[in-house]
Amino acid sequence: MTDEKITSPNGSIKEAFGPGKMPGKPGLFLPDEMDIYCNKVTRETFIFHSKKIDYESLARLEYDPDDYSVEVFKKDGTSLDLGVKIQWLIRPYFSKAEEVQIVQTKDGEAVDGTFLPLTHKIKT
Repeated sequence: MTDEKITSPNGSIKEAFGPGKMPGKPGLFLPDEMDIYCNKVTRETFIFHSKKIDYESLARLEYDPDDYSVEVFKKDGTSLDLGVKIQWLIRPYFSKAEEVQIVQTKDGEAVDGTFLPLTHKIKT
């Protein structure tokens, strides 16, 4: 059985693990280029990645609880899709975070990183 045949009330299971749906916006990461971790006790939130990105160009992140996407706002006024939707296991913790630590890793070690404020769209 393939995952295309498995469906949920909101569509296929495969769609739930796809990138955010922001037409016309490129993704900052591909789904396999990053991992998100939330500490439920301390509310610390991390995005771990191996791809080199320009942290200086990033301004903030905005989480949309209606479609579980994250928009990345740059200092020049443009924006990108993060590249993944926030999965149900970490949504309760991600939705309470006020900042995200974006950390570049190599061989399991942190090599660079930054903190970005996280804002939340109001549910419509």
